[in-house]
Amino acid sequence: MDVRTDAIYSEGRMSRRTFSKLTALGTAAALSGISNVGAYPLEHFGKLIEPAIAAPAEAESVVYGICEMCPFNCGIKVTCDGGIVKSIEGNPNEPHSKGKLCARGNSGEQVLYNPNRVKYPLIRTGERGAGGWKRATWDEALDYIAGKLNEIKGNYGPESIALIQFPTNRMVPLVRRFQKALGTPNYFSSLGTCKISRVVADIATLGGHILNAVDFKNAKYIMLFGRNTFETPATGSVQALSAAITSGAKLVYLDPRYTVTASKADEWIPIKPGTDLAFVLAMMNVIIREGLYDEEFINTYTYGFDELKGFIGEYTPEWAEGITDVPAEQIERIAIEFATTKPAVAHPNWHPKGYESETQISRGILILNALVGNINKPGGIFYPRGVKLGDIKPPAYPEITAKRVDGVPGTYPLVPASHGLWQLLPDAIINEDPYPVKGLIVYRSNPLLGMPDRTRIIEAFKKLDLLVAIDILPSDTAWYADVILPECTYLERDDPPMVIKGKSPKVALRQQCVEPMYDSKHSFWIFKELAKRIGIGNYFDFELDDYINAQLKPLGIDKNYFKENSIWSSDISPELKGLEGMKINTSTGKIELYSKKLEANGYDPLPTFVPPKEAPSGMFRLLHGHIAVHTHANPATFDNAYLNEICSENELWINTDTAMDLGIMNGEYVWVENELSRGKIKAKVTEQIRPDAVFMLHGFGHLSPDLTLTYGKGLNDNDFIKAGADPIGGSCPMSETFVRIYREG
Repeated sequence: MDVRTDAIYSEGRMSRRTFSKLTALGTAAALSGISNVGAYPLEHFGKLIEPAIAAPAEAESVVYGICEMCPFNCGIKVTCDGGIVKSIEGNPNEPHSKGKLCARGNSGEQVLYNPNRVKYPLIRTGERGAGGWKRATWDEALDYIAGKLNEIKGNYGPESIALIQFPTNRMVPLVRRFQKALGTPNYFSSLGTCKISRVVADIATLGGHILNAVDFKNAKYIMLFGRNTFETPATGSVQALSAAITSGAKLVYLDPRYTVTASKADEWIPIKPGTDLAFVLAMMNVIIREGLYDEEFINTYTYGFDELKGFIGEYTPEWAEGITDVPAEQIERIAIEFATTKPAVAHPNWHPKGYESETQISRGILILNALVGNINKPGGIFYPRGVKLGDIKPPAYPEITAKRVDGVPGTYPLVPASHGLWQLLPDAIINEDPYPVKGLIVYRSNPLLGMPDRTRIIEAFKKLDLLVAIDILPSDTAWYADVILPECTYLERDDPPMVIKGKSPKVALRQQCVEPMYDSKHSFWIFKELAKRIGIGNYFDFELDDYINAQLKPLGIDKNYFKENSIWSSDISPELKGLEGMKINTSTGKIELYSKKLEANGYDPLPTFVPPKEAPSGMFRLLHGHIAVHTHANPATFDNAYLNEICSENELWINTDTAMDLGIMNGEYVWVENELSRGKIKAKVTEQIRPDAVFMLHGFGHLSPDLTLTYGKGLNDNDFIKAGADPIGGSCPMSETFVRIYREG
């Protein structure tokens, strides 16, 4: 990159100009007279910034690709000039985001030009977490890792090596190839603290996972159970829900906290935490009692209605009132409105409610939709359509005989082994149960901030012989690694194609916009080179372009197609015509109100209500959630000049009456404490949360000092949460957490 960088950015965007000057000049002197960079200490730049390698291209170019600032992977249009990213916009041809980008997507160049990027391979020189590093060549770093992996494999077997990867990364199939070729069963994604129970509920009830497939736009009555749509990164859902509201749809929103989505609702119901299923069961009771269900749909497409009808009688609105704190007459009215307003839809949620009964909560909401017959119809939930991509067939994999260390599928027979339960991995490492895990490769994930109970994770890390972090920024996990390998950003690389499932599927391709900066590499190159060194190189006997073209071959195109076309579109009609002629992949071939899969595995086949744990005296339920400018535990949004300015620190939401009782003033720092941790956070005193709960945004409290914008700001909710699992679906019951709140002194 050269000194022309600062000339290509538009007026008024000082931080872009700042980053380009810093990257071009590599000195603190470049900061002279620029006032918008105070978040980055001057000494940090002098130590870490160096000239980047960039293409000498002069002409302006436009590249269409895929965003990577959150899991939803919206389409983007990137304008470059002289090898520099000038602007990032939404791709108007992408079917979900429709040319719109959230704040995260618009801030993508702040990852590309972030001075805190990992610029070259690093090998730890001191104790884990002490911050001692030496710069290494790629050969040195990969040889070191390969030597350790072969040593672990020789001493303990390949199963003693585990891999963690973020589940929506485009490299998932190739990292899984590496894992299988290595011979370990222990591959994990972060779904154990996200939607894994929802996946299990979908499969058990509908025969497949339906993702976020809710046709908001055509609905006339919408119910959301804590699905805070307007503060998610799902721009397509935001647009569709907005359109529905504008067209007159009624929105009923249940959440213990008054969110942005609650502010758009016709009714906000501050339901008691963990009692959503009681509300849903009472709605079912009314709908069945009054004969308001869709009899034709029930008789044709569902299994187990008679069992449900016999089961639901005890779950009356009067019973639910005592459980949920919602008046019986309000529950009854909403049930009748939901059943008689066509079409009506209840979102089955995405992020877990965080309770041990998570799977049954999700099943209850799915069954509620089935009762009104609004599945695969306009304005309802639907089965998303996709297309099958090709592959390069690998050689035969070695037989994997070892069990997974997380109890999947033995203890958790319904949890997909393709994701596992990552929150249970640290205990397996610490206890060496059922065998030692001594090597861990973490690719673009941040378990040290994203998993519950950070103290336990650090203890587990210290028992490893090798911890490798492949990342763009020095995350908390990378800070504790033995080796950090710098991946190039999504703007600097091609990636395997993405199927955009929906009413009418499409395919998009992430395309390289600019040359990789510093000594960063594509993860495909990293895994291929590592595979060579540990004796499994024959599984990667191809180049990335070969793999991309093999995947696209069934569509009759190759990667060159996307140079002229931003999206490949199928000819499948987007019209939703119901379930006639569709195959439902359950054992009965029908939507299972009474789940044969759950019954066969010893679980309750009907969504029986299990009360949530009650808070001990003097303690409050700790709830967590997200904000539209940050993504989970991803430092790409927290250590981001644009997004950090919008939200740099989380607060603890405390009900006004609760705060008065405790003598807490708005804006003062208070202590949060339980048996796992203790920490300080700024109080937000508000009437917008129930008195029996407190709330903080997830993803704050970073430990890595090299994340200079976000280091030490706010409190990590996971520090107070115990690791565990819904016994059916596996999601960590994160909302079964209680804390004390008090003023200092």
